[in-house]
Amino acid sequence: MPHNRNPFELFLFTLVGPDVPKNWCGLKEMIGEMWFSQVFGQWGWLIALSIAIGVNVPIFVWARIKRHLTLFACLMAGFFGIAYWIIHPIFYVLLFAFFISSSILTNYRKKDKKDIQDKFEKGGERDTSQVLANGLGGFIFAVGYLLTFLLTTNIIISNAFIFAFIATIGTVNADTWGTEIGILSNDQPYWILNLSKKVDRGTSGGVSLKGTAASFIGALIVTLVALLIEIFWKSPVPDVSTWQIYLFIPLTSIFGFIGGIIDSMFGASIQGFFECTVCGKGTEKREHCGEPTKLLRGNEWFRNDHVNFSASFIVGILMFGVSCFAFLL
Repeated sequence: MPHNRNPFELFLFTLVGPDVPKNWCGLKEMIGEMWFSQVFGQWGWLIALSIAIGVNVPIFVWARIKRHLTLFACLMAGFFGIAYWIIHPIFYVLLFAFFISSSILTNYRKKDKKDIQDKFEKGGERDTSQVLANGLGGFIFAVGYLLTFLLTTNIIISNAFIFAFIATIGTVNADTWGTEIGILSNDQPYWILNLSKKVDRGTSGGVSLKGTAASFIGALIVTLVALLIEIFWKSPVPDVSTWQIYLFIPLTSIFGFIGGIIDSMFGASIQGFFECTVCGKGTEKREHCGEPTKLLRGNEWFRNDHVNFSASFIVGILMFGVSCFAFLL
């Protein structure tokens, strides 16, 4: 074996044997462009992976112990966390901000929410489908950023993926904040499709002043975290003017808030909502009081997880389009 191989080539040699394909050279160059190679050098990918595992494992062990996530949800969230960190820390930190704030709010005044949460399809412990619903849209945009960054020189498109990601996470955080705070409001919520009509607390599509304000704060928190990263990281969004940064990052909070509204509208129209045939209560569950429920509105197969993913992904696409168009001006 030649002795002039660098550490990355040594790793490839160990992994695939002496006949390392020539196209690994292209891969090596792409790895060299990643943030961890710029920060940590030739072994940057291994250092970054070690940090990701070292940080994520304790967090998700804690999340499992506290029953914030099921076991498989922890594994899925851990995958997203490690992947986001490797792609770029800005994605990981924003996901972390969402996870921590949503976990805290889910357990805030938990006893006061017990009766209302009976309407919801799922309880406070998030499962795999919930993690996918909240994380998959952002993951698609993060991968889009990675591929654009590595395979092209189009800064406009790669930056647009970052802004789309911020808006996507802002949407799921806005939805969580609006729901968890809104159900604690003493005021009866209004039906988002008919604001002259009031509905019971916890009803999908119900909106209140307190919940709406909380929804905006949830989106704003993600934006503020992104802004702090931009300030201290020194331009994770490359080749963008200062005025564009301070315009587009706040704009993502507006899109995130709009995403929360879209989420409520989908919950009021498309999402399946049922009635218990025993007690007569409205619920998102297909079974209540030990008996199958009766569909009142929406589509039986379109669940809350579908609503969350659809709203966040739609807002991400809109933010992506606006970013591309604006940067071309």
